[in-house]
Amino acid sequence: MKPIANIWPLVGREEELSLVNAAVTGADGYRGIVIAGAAGVGKSRLARKAIAQVHPGRWVSRWARATTSARALPLGAFTEWTDGGTADTMCVVRGVIDHLSTSPSGTKTVIGVDDAHLLDDLSAFVVLQLVQRRLAPVVVTIRTGEPVPDAVSALWKDGHLQRIELQPLSEEETGELVTAVLGGPLDPMSTRRLWNVTRGNALYLRHLVEQELASGRLAPSPQAPGLSAGVWVWDGPPTVSPGLADLIGAQLDTLPPAVGAVLDVLAVGEPLPEQTVADLTGPLAVEQAHAIGLITVDRGGRHPVRLAHPLYGEARRALATPLRLRRLQADIAEALGAMKDSDVRDLIRRAVLILESGLTADPVLLTEAATASLSLFDPELAVRLCKAAISDSAGYDAHVTLTVALTVLSRGEECEQVLTQLLEQPLTDEQLVDVAYLRLANLLWILNRPEEAESALLDAREVTAPRVHGALTAGHAIIHAYKGRPLDAVEAAQSTLRVPDQPDLSRMWALGSLLIALGELGRASEIAPVAARAYDLMTGSARVSIVRLPFSEFHTRSLRLAGYVHEATAVTTRIFEETADVPGWAQGFPSVLMGQAELAAGQLGAARKRLEQRFTSVGIPVGYIPTIWYCALAQAQAMSGDGASAAETLRALDTWSRTTVPYLKPEYLLTEAWVCAAAGSTSQAIALAHQGAAHAAAHGQHAREVMCLQTATRFGDPTSADRLHELAGQVDGPRAPAAALHATALAADDPAGLLNASHQFEEMGDPLSAVDAAAHAATAYRHQGRNGSALAATARAQRLAGTCGGASTPALREAQQPSPLTARQREIITLAAQGLTNKEIADRLTLSVRTVEGHLYRASLKTGASGRDDLGGTLTGD
Repeated sequence: MKPIANIWPLVGREEELSLVNAAVTGADGYRGIVIAGAAGVGKSRLARKAIAQVHPGRWVSRWARATTSARALPLGAFTEWTDGGTADTMCVVRGVIDHLSTSPSGTKTVIGVDDAHLLDDLSAFVVLQLVQRRLAPVVVTIRTGEPVPDAVSALWKDGHLQRIELQPLSEEETGELVTAVLGGPLDPMSTRRLWNVTRGNALYLRHLVEQELASGRLAPSPQAPGLSAGVWVWDGPPTVSPGLADLIGAQLDTLPPAVGAVLDVLAVGEPLPEQTVADLTGPLAVEQAHAIGLITVDRGGRHPVRLAHPLYGEARRALATPLRLRRLQADIAEALGAMKDSDVRDLIRRAVLILESGLTADPVLLTEAATASLSLFDPELAVRLCKAAISDSAGYDAHVTLTVALTVLSRGEECEQVLTQLLEQPLTDEQLVDVAYLRLANLLWILNRPEEAESALLDAREVTAPRVHGALTAGHAIIHAYKGRPLDAVEAAQSTLRVPDQPDLSRMWALGSLLIALGELGRASEIAPVAARAYDLMTGSARVSIVRLPFSEFHTRSLRLAGYVHEATAVTTRIFEETADVPGWAQGFPSVLMGQAELAAGQLGAARKRLEQRFTSVGIPVGYIPTIWYCALAQAQAMSGDGASAAETLRALDTWSRTTVPYLKPEYLLTEAWVCAAAGSTSQAIALAHQGAAHAAAHGQHAREVMCLQTATRFGDPTSADRLHELAGQVDGPRAPAAALHATALAADDPAGLLNASHQFEEMGDPLSAVDAAAHAATAYRHQGRNGSALAATARAQRLAGTCGGASTPALREAQQPSPLTARQREIITLAAQGLTNKEIADRLTLSVRTVEGHLYRASLKTGASGRDDLGGTLTGD
């Protein structure tokens, strides 16, 4: 294991360092600064770092640290500079001031006073004199909320010193700090967990990280194919180390027992209503805990009382005996059960507390709590509650909720086993329909076994009465959509929705089918009311509400295909924010969604960072999820010019999902095309894009066909204009007209038309496409000898690429490196520079070896290069 750094870097304090520097040097008119903040937030570290950076060699620093023990002594903080030879107090004070303010010739003195709230009155007077008499600038730290001597408070109240309130580190700064210490990137979900536990308190963070490193719970994750190596992951519950316990204990050990009881109740059950905490511990104790800053009270919320810091709860739980914990859990569970205005979160907490306390659990309560957990995107907890309910003889509802949670967690085989066992029980026809839909969802989207999914529907039809057969039609609709038959999917889905009072699962899959199929067909203008119905259904049904995540992927993919990139990003952002504070699985899927959105919006760096992380701690999913995830990741890597990583990602996808999800096959072919383009095989990339377009055309996936042909155009293919113009008259949205304009202008070598297309792509929120159209314009201008206009178009392409986090596409590379070479010659040189032999190049490009040799020979004549290495340098500049 990599050893932890001895000194943690100072992260996220650049602005504060600048403020301290200005105050010390007098640049802002002050004679120093007061740094206030909570314990452990980093006040002392900031003060010492800032002073050390103030013109080293020209300033001399002197430090005093106030303590509780020294406070009992006059001038206790300045004992080091006290002359014991006189009993005259004022002479002693003058001597201390002289010692502190006198500096060697040619230097200035700056005084640092740590924990000035603990200064005795005489020491505080010394500090005030230094400032008032302008003998030396002073940097003072105090703990927020603690009483301070009058002479210290006068420092800022009378305007002598500036006061700043040092805030804890943000979540992003916490991740940066831990990444710097570990020497490798920290998994974003682990970053969030560390921040949630420490709330950005730098001292708490250091102790926690060192403890979790020692325990092995914070460690590098095994590298998954296609993902970044050396990503650090924190798994398991936090453990309070002895050192951290001592730090927290210094604040908590001397509490009155009644106040400690308040902390114990909240440590087990926060957040809780103020009245509930008062009933369990006493109103006076609650007031005292709030007065000394150990709890927070939010008057605007339903559950206004929380611990002031999460680690207070960890520390109190670590000290409590198992018997006391169980008693507290039982008491809080009983109090939650007695609340008249409880909500689903109260129901879930009550169920968990009952389980943990050892009380007899009602299986109905556990099942209801499990269903509620699904609605709050917590399938792991739903599985736990369902299994506990089933062990207490819960019936059908618990099994159904369990299978939904297992499906969401990609535990497909386990889910199929539970459903098979459920079919052995006596079920009603309506229940048999539900089970068929649950099997369909698992077999189709998780296990990628569409034939078995279809068989599940047929089996249900055989064993149920005709009156429920109509409810099964939506199952056929989603299978049609999955298999890339959008017209059939729309017909079956609309047939289902015309029948009133269909089961939730039937309506859900009918609407999901439409979200996919309408987008594929290019009928994006019809999607909004379908999406509204789907989200309303999922919001109102706890059991299916968790499907909002994949349904939002169906929805936003369809919007992006049409060119409604801004609208798709708005939907994704809303879903992402809804799940921002949910732990576990619900962090993985929204990250994929946001990565897709960032890729579509040209934010390549952000997309890669989000997608190059593990999806979940419960294992690698299969089927649909890795397809959408790794296609987006490979494209982001390829568009960044990182062909090696893109190829590795594609190989990983092939390993996990040997059978491509049928309706996503054009997307897979486009991903292959981008990987080839990043490797320099542009003609192969164009062929793959056309292969995707042909597949899409054969299946009626017209919007997908537009995307494939547009991509071929971006790679420099001028042959798609006619078909794109035809499609522009058939499909909704701004993408098809812009793509048709791009293709037409490229074929005509029309730079003005290419720039027009670039602006259309930029306006619709697709800057990467705008980059390529502008780059093609630059090349077209050069063909016409208009070098000034070419430079302007190149500048536009480079500006757009810069906003995309360093895009590198074939069109942009050509525009940035103009040469007399043809596109084919550039392609062959690129492959040769990668070390491919002429035979290997010929095989890849379906050419003869003689043709390859001829292209290399003519390229040498044009450039004056001698040999393959020199030819490669004409493209790379090396």
